[in-house]
Amino acid sequence: MPEATLSGARRSRRKPLRTAGTLQKRFFRTLASVRNLIMNDDAKPLLAARRCLRTRHISSTCTACVDMCPEEALVVKERRLLFAASKCTGCGACTSVCPEDALIAPAFTSEALENAVRREAPQGSILFAAPHAGAAGRKILLPSLLHLSLDWLLLAIALGAKEIRLLYAQGSVDEENLSVITSRIGIVRKICDELHLPVELEAVRGAPKVDAGRRRFFSKLSAALEPQDTSSPQTQEMRSRIAKTLLEEAFVRIPEGRLRLIHALKRLLEKSGKPDSREAAKLFSAPRIDAAKCSGCALCPAVCPTGALQSQGEGGTLRLLLNAGACTGCRLCADICFMNAVTLHEEASLEEVLSTPAKTLFSRKNDARAFDTWEDKLAGMINAPVYRT
Repeated sequence: MPEATLSGARRSRRKPLRTAGTLQKRFFRTLASVRNLIMNDDAKPLLAARRCLRTRHISSTCTACVDMCPEEALVVKERRLLFAASKCTGCGACTSVCPEDALIAPAFTSEALENAVRREAPQGSILFAAPHAGAAGRKILLPSLLHLSLDWLLLAIALGAKEIRLLYAQGSVDEENLSVITSRIGIVRKICDELHLPVELEAVRGAPKVDAGRRRFFSKLSAALEPQDTSSPQTQEMRSRIAKTLLEEAFVRIPEGRLRLIHALKRLLEKSGKPDSREAAKLFSAPRIDAAKCSGCALCPAVCPTGALQSQGEGGTLRLLLNAGACTGCRLCADICFMNAVTLHEEASLEEVLSTPAKTLFSRKNDARAFDTWEDKLAGMINAPVYRT
């Protein structure tokens, strides 16, 4: 074959050239990952393994943080959650979706954000801005808009904000995951519409994150390579405080984010003055139990991390109670049910979520399939005898 043909064949197998903008974005992402690995430890979340559903029970199928992480810094391997610190950029996306608050940002705590929201919301207008978004004036600066979960937006409205703007940067991780942000905005709007509360809520694109000019490119490169401390004393102190709190807290607890959501919903309901609207806006999760399949083993309330499911046994009757306000939709009750009797439905109303007394979810007389001890439950699941000594 002639040489010209060979060289043409080689060229045809080459990958297409990337544009300068794409290469620049990839370069700065790689540079940020290297800098985070070597120098900067402040923005990285702390994984509270004791709270993580994957740690609490091997049957858990939760992948909320893994699915949300834009940098693939969180992975599930051998049914355990692993955190790759070198890939983390500190955007806070994982902290907004974890149903058990197992990921904590020491440099940007919920206490600091709540104080900022309580300070700005009564002004009537509030601006949440991501880095490099070109925001001017009064604003609440976030590592990323993905850090904002529903409870923060609803709390801002409950505290008096009637206009909320979310400012993101062009080419940023927020723009790549804009569908997540707009979905949360849609849910908040629906709740406010049902409660007849006027609010203006929108996501706006600001200045571009990556600059194309030669001079700006090298100034950005110089800033990225500027030495930083491994971890500030304040962050080290905060991490120590969080670690101590985790060791002392109760094993069964309602996450702060859920408590904040319930508090915000109650305040919004009081502002609306329309108690009948609690029947609408079915946007929350709650478990259901198929009585025909349930064996009455009471495993689901035993593993529930928030105490949303509780069991009562009186007079030979088993009752399972549900406090929908405490349910975070973690799916652990459904994951561990070996009879597939528990399912999670997404139509719990505001009335169910805000009702104080727990309601009866399931009731039946004990039968032969209802085991009396944990050993018998385990023996039934693995079909093996139990020898007591």
